[in-house]
Amino acid sequence: MRPHKFLCLAGALLLCAGTLPLAAAEGSGGFSLKLEPLVIGALDTDVDTDSAKFMEYRDLGSGFMVPKLSLSGESEDGNRYLTLNFNKPGKRDGRYTIEYGLAGKYALSFDYNKIIHNFGNNGKLLWTQTSPGRYEIADPTQAALQGAIVSQFARDRAGITFGFLNNLIRPYLATAQEVDLGLQRDRATTRLDVLKDRPVSWSFEYYHENRNGTRPFGGSFGFNNVTELPEPIDYDTTDATVSGRWAVKGGALNFGYRLSKFENNVSTLIYDNPFRSTDATDASAYSSPGSGSIGGAAKGLVDLAADNKMTSLFANGRWKFAGNWFAGGAVTYSDMKQDDPLLPYTLNTAIRGIGFDGRTFDPTNVANLPVSSADREAKVLNLNGDLGTRFGKNFSFTLRYRYYDYDNKSKRIEFPGYVRFNAVWENIARVTVPYAYTTQDVSAEFGWNLGPTADLALSYARKSWDRKFREIKSSDEDVLKGSFDWRPNGRVTVRASGELGDRSIGHYDTDAAEASFVEPEGASNLPALRKYDEAARKYNSENVWAQFLLGDAVTLSVGVTHRLDDYNKSQFGLKKDKVMQYNLDFSYNPNEKTSLYLFGNISDRDVDQAARQSGATPSTRDIDSWSVKFNEKNDTYGLGFTAKPNTSWAFDVSGSYAKADGNADFTAFVGGLPLASPGAGLPARTAAQDIGNYEDFELFSAKLKVDYTINANLTVGAWYQYEDYTADSFINEGLTNYLPGALLLVGSNGDYTANLVALTLKVDL
Repeated sequence: MRPHKFLCLAGALLLCAGTLPLAAAEGSGGFSLKLEPLVIGALDTDVDTDSAKFMEYRDLGSGFMVPKLSLSGESEDGNRYLTLNFNKPGKRDGRYTIEYGLAGKYALSFDYNKIIHNFGNNGKLLWTQTSPGRYEIADPTQAALQGAIVSQFARDRAGITFGFLNNLIRPYLATAQEVDLGLQRDRATTRLDVLKDRPVSWSFEYYHENRNGTRPFGGSFGFNNVTELPEPIDYDTTDATVSGRWAVKGGALNFGYRLSKFENNVSTLIYDNPFRSTDATDASAYSSPGSGSIGGAAKGLVDLAADNKMTSLFANGRWKFAGNWFAGGAVTYSDMKQDDPLLPYTLNTAIRGIGFDGRTFDPTNVANLPVSSADREAKVLNLNGDLGTRFGKNFSFTLRYRYYDYDNKSKRIEFPGYVRFNAVWENIARVTVPYAYTTQDVSAEFGWNLGPTADLALSYARKSWDRKFREIKSSDEDVLKGSFDWRPNGRVTVRASGELGDRSIGHYDTDAAEASFVEPEGASNLPALRKYDEAARKYNSENVWAQFLLGDAVTLSVGVTHRLDDYNKSQFGLKKDKVMQYNLDFSYNPNEKTSLYLFGNISDRDVDQAARQSGATPSTRDIDSWSVKFNEKNDTYGLGFTAKPNTSWAFDVSGSYAKADGNADFTAFVGGLPLASPGAGLPARTAAQDIGNYEDFELFSAKLKVDYTINANLTVGAWYQYEDYTADSFINEGLTNYLPGALLLVGSNGDYTANLVALTLKVDL
C-alpha cells in the first residue's frame, strides 16, 4: 500500500462521516457541525548549515502553514459524534485523525500519521542508483581505477598505499553526486468498535505502515575496501486484529487473533566495487587493494531484511471473587515464519566453491546451495497470571507468575564453506544456529496499609532463564523489592522504593560460539570474558520522589534515582554500570492568566569495562590487558512563562538547554599489543589515548510567542524561535569521504544555528 491509498481510505471515511450525519438528522432532530478556531500562518526558517539534525524528526520548512485544523459535530440528542483533527496538514510530519460513532453501538476511527527521520544531508556518492537495490559506477570509471591499480601493482606493489588510492579517487569524488539520507514513515490505523457498552463487544483494527527512503549502510569488499552506501528502504508492515470482550459480573475476558506481516520491496542490494571492474580472487583478496593483493569481486551482494509474518492468538481477563480474592491472567501464542529465497554465495565469477565431497562448484549459482530458502520458524508462548487477596483491614498478598518460551523450530542447515567479503572462498563448513530460550518469573508481594497516611509493600521474585546455544544454559536471579508511600497531609506526598538483585549462573562455556561450525576450530574469545546479559551480577537501585503543594499556587516535585550493576565476578567484559539521576519540576500558577514552570534533569553514568588484546589465539599475558572508564553526563533544563495581562494581549516565553558530555579514559600497559589488529605491522603499545570528546553535544532553544486579540473572532500572532546546536565528537574528527580502507558518504548532521519567524492569524468561524 502506498501513501495515495492511505489518502483514498481517508477520503472514504470522510465521505462516510459526511453522509452519516445526514441520516442521523432524520432520527435525532439534526446534526450540528462546529469548526474550531482556524489558525493559518507563514513560517520563515533560516539555518546557517545544511545539517540534517535541525529537521531530524520534524518539518519546519519555510512557507504557508496550518498548525491545526479541527472540526467537531454531534446530533441533537448527543448520541452521534464526529471529530476531525488535522495537525500540521501538508507537512511531512502531519497527522490526520477522524472519529465517528453512535453511543452504545459503534465507534469508527482513522488515524494517518506521517513520521520523518533525517540522517544526513549532502553526502558524496560515487555510485548511481540505476534501479531499486542496484548501485553502479560508470564502467569507464571502474575500469580506469582498476587499470591504475594494476599498473602500480606491476611496477611496485608496495606503492598501493592510502596516499596512492586517495590521489586516485579524489578527482572522482570531487564531481560525485550529492545525496540526502532520510526516511518517511506513513502510518495508518483504522479501528471499529462495535457494541462498546454491551456485555459482549467486538473490535476490528487494521494498521499499515510504509517506510520509504534511505539510511547509511556499511558494505565491504575487504579490510581495505569498506563502502558506505544509502540503503534503499521500502518496507510495508501490516497488522490486522480482531478481538472480543465478554464482561460478566466481577470480571471480564478479552480474546482475539492478530496477523502481522512485513514485506521488504527491496530485499537485495547489489553494488559495484569502486576499485575493480572484473572479477578476480586469490588467498589475500579480502585485504585488497593493498600490497598483498588487488583481487576481489566487481560487484558486491547483500541480503536485506527478509519478508516475514506472525500470527497470534491471545486472551486475558480479570475477576473478583468472594472473600476479597482476585485473579488475573493473560496468554499469547504466536507463530513466526520467514522463508525468503536464499542468495548465491557470491557474484564473483572467479571463485570456485568446494563442497563437502571435495568437488568444486559455481558459487554464483543458487542451485548449488544446500537449500533454496531460509525456512525459519519460531513459536512463542507468553503466559502470566496473578492471584491475590486482602485480609483484615490493612493487609494484602499477591502471587505472580510469568512464563515465556521462545521455541525456535528452525532446522540446522550446513554449508560447506562461505565467501569472505565476496573475495575468497573459505573452506570452513558452517551451520545455522537456532537460538532459543525460556524464562520463568515467580514473585510474592505483601502489602501493609499503615493507616490513612502510609503504605508499605515488600516482595520477593525469582527469575530463571534456560538458554539453547548460548554460553550458559541456565541462570537464576533473586530480587527483593520494597516500596513506601507517605502522605502526611494533603500537601505532601513522598514515594520511595528500593530493589536488590543477585544473578547466579551455571557453567560458562566459552566454546559455545563454536556451535556455528560444523567442525569446531577452538574458541578465540578470552576464557575469562563474560557477556553482560549472561554474567553473574549484583545490582541495587533506589528511587525517591516527593511532591509539595506550597500554597494554592506553587507545586514543587523532586526526585533522585540510583542504580548500580556490579559484575564483580567478570574478569573481562562489562565490570560496572552506575547511573545517578536528579529531577526537579516547579510550577507557579497565581491565577488563570499567569503561569511559570521550571524543570531540570541531571544524569550521570559511569561504566567500567576490561579486555585483553589478542590475536587468533587468546593472550595469556597480563601486559596485553587494558581497561576503559566511560563517564556520560546528560543535563536538561527548561523554563516557561505565560501571561495574559488583559483581554487583548497574550505572551508565551519558553527555553531549554540540553548538554551531553562524555569521556573515555583508557588504561593500558606500555609494551603490550597495540589496541588494533595484531599482525598489522603496528609497533608495540606505547600509551593509551583517552577520548575527551566522547559524544559531546549541546542544544539551546528559546521561543517567544505573542498574540493580540482584535475581537471575539480574530486574533493575530507572531512567534520567534532560536536554536543553537553544537556537536563535538571524536567520531567526526578528520572525517572525509575517503579514509584508509573506507569510502564514506559523510552526510551533514552536525552544528547548526537556526532562526524561525512566523506570523499567524486565528479566525473563529
